[in-house]
Amino acid sequence: MSDEKLVFETLTTTVTIDYTKCEPALKNTSNPDCGFACVKADRLYDRNILKIEDNRPVLAVSPEEAKKRSNESLSWEYADHITGNRAIEIKVHFPGLGKYREKMDLN
Repeated sequence: MSDEKLVFETLTTTVTIDYTKCEPALKNTSNPDCGFACVKADRLYDRNILKIEDNRPVLAVSPEEAKKRSNESLSWEYADHITGNRAIEIKVHFPGLGKYREKMDLN
């Protein structure tokens, strides 16, 4: 884990949590305005792979376990954006999208 970012893979995505934009990490507060929305979304909609440690969201499981277990990480990004942090970026992998776009002349 980097001091500035947490990057890991899930079943279908790559998740980046940028601590330089994350309110609890920046302010080192255990009671941020965001209320740790990403961790709450993980508990409600995903598989409890995030936890709070040193006032920042971190993996509660190994990166290998996160890749096997998690499937709803988009809820974290949504919850984070609603609170105004915009610290989470999720890239969804679409195998074959490039070939499809080329075939359909969409490039």
